Amino acid sequence: MNAAFWRISACAMVVVLAVAFVIAPIGLAVAQQSDGSKKAPTDPLEKFLHQYVAHAGLPGGVVAIGDQNGGVRYAATGYASVRPNTGMTHDRQFYIGSLTKMMTAVVTLQLASEKRINLADPIGKYMPEEFRERIANGNRATIRDLLRNSSGIPDYLDGEFFFELVGRDPQHGWRNVELLPLIADRDAYFAPGTNYAASNSNFILLGVMIEAVEGDHIEAVFNRRIFEPAEMINTSFGRYPRPALLARGFDDANGDGQLEDVTDYDVGDQLADGGVISTAEDMVKFARALFVDGVLLGPNALERATTDTAFAGDGAYGYGLMIGSSDWGPVWGHDGIYFGYSAEFSWFPDQKTVVVFLSNGRALNEVPSVTSMLMTGLFGTPE
Repeated sequence: MNAAFWRISACAMVVVLAVAFVIAPIGLAVAQQSDGSKKAPTDPLEKFLHQYVAHAGLPGGVVAIGDQNGGVRYAATGYASVRPNTGMTHDRQFYIGSLTKMMTAVVTLQLASEKRINLADPIGKYMPEEFRERIANGNRATIRDLLRNSSGIPDYLDGEFFFELVGRDPQHGWRNVELLPLIADRDAYFAPGTNYAASNSNFILLGVMIEAVEGDHIEAVFNRRIFEPAEMINTSFGRYPRPALLARGFDDANGDGQLEDVTDYDVGDQLADGGVISTAEDMVKFARALFVDGVLLGPNALERATTDTAFAGDGAYGYGLMIGSSDWGPVWGHDGIYFGYSAEFSWFPDQKTVVVFLSNGRALNEVPSVTSMLMTGLFGTPE
């Protein structure tokens, strides 16, 4: 998790990259030459993004800002691929990493609202029988505990074992149930409900539960329950061959300080903790479907998701949502990392505004979050 998410303050604006701009409900088309190179940016939002991406050492990125009137402003900069160089455009797809957790939580709450599950059920109730006694806290941690990262169930990504498997079989096509052996036979972090610890295993197990209850593959469930109702036409789980719209992902795979193209490594294409690919436009649609239009959750479920929280350092964690604060009021959302990609999603309920940042890399240099650097430009100086 990005610690900067929890608390966004005005003092974060006093940085060299900060650029004030006026939000307007229009899309920004990125000017490109025929060879894929870009003209010098003239729009203030694009200027900011261009400087941010360069300072962070990222290949490219896209920002979308959806305002309270339903308008959307876009900016894109950098490259969607290299060799050949292709300029970034705002309609590109990216892996959104842990932003997927918000969607897994939404489906879980939908099932609870339909009385198909109970949030007080132990997660072991939905596990294959051979794993019910092997997963620490599996018969004690409730679905609610998993949603809030308060289960104490160990993270399957602790250590290098999973990535060693990926290295040996980079296009495996991992399924949620296949990761149960990586979660099993390990010590719990703590007793359920007594503490907070981010664990990807919580959302893998929720994915197993969703597939068991629905009797269907995770992508079919998400298509039916989220992507289609929210009209997210360019959102799916990862797959081979890679979609033509997917920006190539770059990461320092060898630890040598250089970015390599890692797009074709499957580190969780079909997994409920981070396997979704989406566009900035579709993530704005997700925000409005979830927080404004009531398409995905009713008001009672949404209130519970944002108020039944676990203490998490400088903020709190609700049901698949980081619950933070700012000088402009509350902020809900998530950040995300995937091999070769990074993402931010921030919803400001008082302003009914969403900020989405998607990149086809992970920052080589330490930088604040994009959202924290845009707030004064968006909302003015806080009182």
